[in-house]
This record gives sequence, C-alpha cells and structure tokens, in this order.
Amino acid sequence: MKIAFFIDSSSVGGGYYHMMNFVNLAKEIKLEKHSIVFITRNKKIFELLNKSGIKNYFFKPSLLNKISFKLLRSRFITKIFELINYYNPFYQFIKKNKIDYVVFNEPSYFTLYCKHLNFISYIFNTEIDDVSHFNEFKNGNYERQKKIISFSVNYAKKIFVFTETNKIDLIKRYNCDSSKILIQNLIPYLPEVYQNNIEVDYKKIFRTKFALPQNKKFLFYPAQFWEHKNHILIIEMIKYLKKNKFNEISIIFSGNDKGNFSKIKNIVEKEELNSYVNFLGEISELELIAIYKYCDYVIIPTFIGRCSLPLLESLYFKKIIFYNKNILDVSLLEYVIGIDPNNAQELYLKIKKNILDKNNQEIEIKNLTGVYEQLCDKKKFINNFQNLLKNM
Repeated sequence: MKIAFFIDSSSVGGGYYHMMNFVNLAKEIKLEKHSIVFITRNKKIFELLNKSGIKNYFFKPSLLNKISFKLLRSRFITKIFELINYYNPFYQFIKKNKIDYVVFNEPSYFTLYCKHLNFISYIFNTEIDDVSHFNEFKNGNYERQKKIISFSVNYAKKIFVFTETNKIDLIKRYNCDSSKILIQNLIPYLPEVYQNNIEVDYKKIFRTKFALPQNKKFLFYPAQFWEHKNHILIIEMIKYLKKNKFNEISIIFSGNDKGNFSKIKNIVEKEELNSYVNFLGEISELELIAIYKYCDYVIIPTFIGRCSLPLLESLYFKKIIFYNKNILDVSLLEYVIGIDPNNAQELYLKIKKNILDKNNQEIEIKNLTGVYEQLCDKKKFINNFQNLLKNM
C-alpha cells in the first residue's frame, strides 16, 4: 500500500514549524508492507523536501483544474459531477500516482476533495465557533473551517486532534463517532533547531540584537498579529502598570501583521505606553530561541488553542506561562498560570503577585522539569502512526 502525507502548510509562522516537525517525524515511520511519500502544493516546501532528499510529489493544478475546483464548491455542481461519474482533479492525481491513503498534516481544504478516497484528517481548532466573530474568520474563512471539520467527521477514516478537550468538542459539537478520533499532541520543531545550534551565544543575541531596555522583567508573546491572538488584553494590562507606576515590566511582541498590528501600535502610541512595549516583527529561529531562553515569562492570552506551539516551546525552555484558562485543555492547566482573556485588571494583579512578589508565585520553575518530555514524546508520535497505518 502506498501512503501519502499531504503537507499543506504555510512556509512561515507556526504552520511552518508544525510542518517541519511533522515531516521529520513522519519520515521516521517504518512500515514493512507500505511505502510512504509526501505531496505538497507549496513550491517552497516542495523545494525544501527535495533538498532534504525526501521523495515527494508536487501537486500543481492546471487552469482547467482550478476552474473545476471552484465549480465543485457548489453542492449542486458536485451532485451533477457525481451523476456523470466525474472525479475532481485531486482524486485523479491520487489515483494516477497509485496512492491508497492520504494523510493530512493540518485542516486542509483539499480534504473536501477526498469523498471517494481513503484519508486521515488532522483538525486543530475544534472550538472554532467561539471565535467566528473575529475579522480573520470573516469572508468565508469560518465557514470553510467548519466545512472541513464537518466533512472530516462524515468521511475521514480517522481524525487526529491535539487534546482530550478537542476530542470532546468533536463528539459534543459535531456528533463525531468517538472511535474515529485519535489524540496526538503537537511536537515543536524549535527544540531540534536549538539542539543543532547549541553553541550559539544566545545571551549575546538577546542583549544586543533588539536594543531591549536594561534591568526589566520581560514577558514574551510570540504570536502573529491576528485579532484572536488577543494582544489587546496585554495592552490594557499595561495601562494598569503605568497607572500604578510599575516600571519593572517590559513586553516583547514578535510576529507579522495579520490585520491587527496598526490597531495595537496606535493604542500604544496614543496611551504613551512605548516604554513598556517592544515590537520585534518577524524574527529568525535563533532569535526566537534567544528570547525564549532569556525572557522571564511567556504570556499567551489567545482566544483559540486547546494546546499551542508557543505553550510547548515555553515548557521546553522551562518558562512560567500565563495562558487563557478558558480555552486550554484541562490536563495542561496545572503547568500554567491561568488568566481570564477578558479581564486586564485580573491579569495585572496576577502579574503583580507572580512577578513583582516572588513569595506568592503560583508556579515554580522546578515543577516544570520533565513536563515537556512527557507531553512531546517523539517515539509516541511515531508509534501512534505506525500502529494506525500498518493496519490500514
């Protein structure tokens, strides 16, 4: 049997890091009776896989195929095509290359072209209903993600999710058969980058690269500037710091603009909060590692993410984390300081208690030892896929 991993990720941001680790782990899967290949429609990822010597196919739809895909978004057209036994271009591509099973590494829109194929889906945001009001989920984005989830529930052979809470979401919100759902946590790629660059002077990068202020306690939020990432909570919290004349805290933001940067930047300037905030923009892998190593805390007030790469990366570097307590999987709450994503005053009080008054800390770093290794076991990932695929 020929099994193809369809790698449909962005070549930047969190999606890139998830993709890199997924590929590196997937190529370690050993199957006696099956062969494994990769498919991508992203040229940069295709070139990256080739450079790494990984056998893969590049799926590039022709103009006629693209028209066909657009037509197939109509339920009426889809039914007509089914009546005349017309199969979409992706189906034809899979059959032409004699692929028996397709495994997706993320909630790809191409799952919707797999009704007549054997496929395994990977669903991230099972709580998508809770964030549909944000700008980035408008213009059909929310509906597309919902459609991918619903389609996977109906037609996928198996569905991977990150946590037990994601599984419960699929069962309760989408009436998914529980036996179809498999749990596989995220495994960050950044620790591998760090291990391969262990000799780098990260302290020098942190101290000299970004012109950060001296003698501050740094809170780091590694996130693209999407509205649902909830940077605004941190900004509102800073107002309390300023009002109460606490100048020991400095916030580090990294990440590209996704439509919400100007709003955040304008508030910072209007409220004269510049001395508290450092906007770094897009940073390199080594720069990201440097900040993780030498920041004092990580803060993640996002409105979506039962689990997340920044959370796990922070645990790897043994950082105390402030995380949205309303969204995080219950099993992970013991490793973070839970915060209300809508209450800036409460966040201020928690920061005052845990950062400015060390005698009242809710979590000690020593209690985080071994947590990352427990949550992100590479052998477990490989075994999960091997046990699943060998029985297909």
